[in-house]
Amino acid sequence: MSTSPIPKLALLLVCLAAQHSLSAETPTVTHPCAYANTVNITDGLRLKDGSYSYAGVVVPPELLAEYSFKVIDGVEYRAPKHLRGCVCLLKPCISFCCPRGLVFDAKGWNCTAPHQERQITHVELTYDNRTVDQVRISDRFVVRTELGCRNKFVDKKHETFWQWDLFENGSLLRDSRLWSTDEYCFSPLQHKAEEWELTPLSCERFQTGYRVWIYAICSIIAILINIFILSLLGSVRDARKSHYGQVIIYYLLAMIVGYSLLVYLALKNPVKLSHSACRNIGLLAYFCIMLSFAFLAICSFDFLQKFRLKPCKNWLRRLSYFLAVVLVVSLRFVLSFAQDSSLPKHFKPGIGEDYCWFDVRLWGILVYYYAPIVLLLIFSIVCCLKAYFSIYELPPDTQYILGTQLRIVKTHFYAFCAYLVGVFAVWLREVVVYIMARVREHFFIIDFWSGICILGLAIAGFILLLGKNMHVKSWWAINVESSQTDLSVINARVYNFNEKGDLKSSDSPYQPTVTSL
Repeated sequence: MSTSPIPKLALLLVCLAAQHSLSAETPTVTHPCAYANTVNITDGLRLKDGSYSYAGVVVPPELLAEYSFKVIDGVEYRAPKHLRGCVCLLKPCISFCCPRGLVFDAKGWNCTAPHQERQITHVELTYDNRTVDQVRISDRFVVRTELGCRNKFVDKKHETFWQWDLFENGSLLRDSRLWSTDEYCFSPLQHKAEEWELTPLSCERFQTGYRVWIYAICSIIAILINIFILSLLGSVRDARKSHYGQVIIYYLLAMIVGYSLLVYLALKNPVKLSHSACRNIGLLAYFCIMLSFAFLAICSFDFLQKFRLKPCKNWLRRLSYFLAVVLVVSLRFVLSFAQDSSLPKHFKPGIGEDYCWFDVRLWGILVYYYAPIVLLLIFSIVCCLKAYFSIYELPPDTQYILGTQLRIVKTHFYAFCAYLVGVFAVWLREVVVYIMARVREHFFIIDFWSGICILGLAIAGFILLLGKNMHVKSWWAINVESSQTDLSVINARVYNFNEKGDLKSSDSPYQPTVTSL
C-alpha cells in the first residue's frame, strides 16, 4: 500500500518546528537559557578561561552557545550563526529601539539621527516598595539594541502613554499590563516643545494599511451578501422548511457571525482590548467558522442518504445537528487547553496572546484550524461523489414516480456541489499560501487575497445557493414577477408536497415505494 508524501512532509515540518521552538523558549543542552535572556556577545572580550566579558559582566563558558536563529515578536527566524551569552541571567537587561546616537522616528518608523545629539544616561526606576529613583542605566542594566519587534506602539497624544513604571528586573508596567524585556524598547521622544523624554515603546501586534482595508471591505460586502441570502431563504416558507434549506440557513448564520468577528478583530487594535475579551472573541469566531464547515458536511451526508433511499427521521437529523455542535465545542476547548498548556510556542494557536486570532507565524493554525477544515471538506466532497454515483443507481420506477421531486433535489445537489468545490479551492489556497509563507518566513498577518476569496464565495453562494434554489425561484416567480411560466410552478400545481418534500398527490396512479428525497 502506497502512502501520500504530503502527510510525511507536513510531519517533518512540524517536527522541525518543535525542535526549534523548544530551543527558543526553554533551556536545552545546546542552549543554556531562553533566547529572551541572551545578548549577542560576538564583539565581546574573550578571556583566557573561555568566558566573555560584555558590558562589565563576565559570562562563563557554560552560559555561552552558538545560535543559528533570531527571535522577533516572540517568533523564531533563521539567522547566520553567532555567539550569544545568557547575560540577562547575571544582570537585568533592557532594550533600546535604536543604537547609540540614534532615535526612533515615529513618522518614518525607523531610526534617524536627531538634529541635536541627546545623551540620556539615567532612567526612573520603581522599587518593590513603590519608591521611585533616578538611576544610572549602565549601573543597573545591560543595554541591548537588537530588533525585538517590528511594529512599535506610539501614542503621544494621550497622557497615559507617558505613564509607566520600570522595575528592577527590567519588566515594565503600563496600562495595567506587565511587559517583559523583549516586549518593549526605550527611545528618546519629544513630549513637549524642546522637551525630550526617554520613553518605552511597546511592541504592537496590529497591522494597518491597504491590506487590512481591502480585506475588511471585501469581507463586509461578502457578509452583506450572505445576510441577503439568509434573509430570503428564511422568508420563503418552502425553502425554510426543507431539510436542504435548513442546513444552508444554519451554515450561513454561523459563517456570518464568524466572519463578522474576524473583521472586527482585523480593525480593532488588540492593545485596546482586555486579555479576556481578546481571547473570547477569537474563540467565538473559531467556534462559528468551524460550525459552518460542520453544517456543510451534514448537508453533503444528507444528500448521500437521500440518493441511497435511506430514511432519515427528524430526531436523527436533530441529533446530527447536536453532535456537530458538540464536536465543535470540543475543538474549542482543545484549542483553549493547547493555548494554556506547556506546549512549545510553535504548537500553540496564539489566540489571545500577541493577536486575538490565530498567530500565522506559528504552526498551531495548521494543526487546530486548517487541518480540521480540510478534513471536513474532504468528507463533504467524498459524500457528494458517492451521492453523484448513487443517482444513476436509482430504480427506474423511483425516477418515474418522483420525477418532479427528484429534479428539484438534483438541482439543489448540483448547485451545492459546485459551491462546495469553490469552498475547497479557496481553503486549499489558504493552506498552500500559509505553508509557503511559513517556510519562507515571510508573513502577512492579514492577507487581502483572503478577503477577495471570501467575497467570491459570497457571490457564488448568491448564484448557486439562492439563485438555483427551486423553492426560492417558485416564490420569486409568483410573488415578484407575477409569472407562472416557470416549470417548478407548473409542477407545484400538479403535485403537492408536504413540509418535508414528500410526494402526496392523491390523483397519481402510482404509489411511492421509497422514502422521500
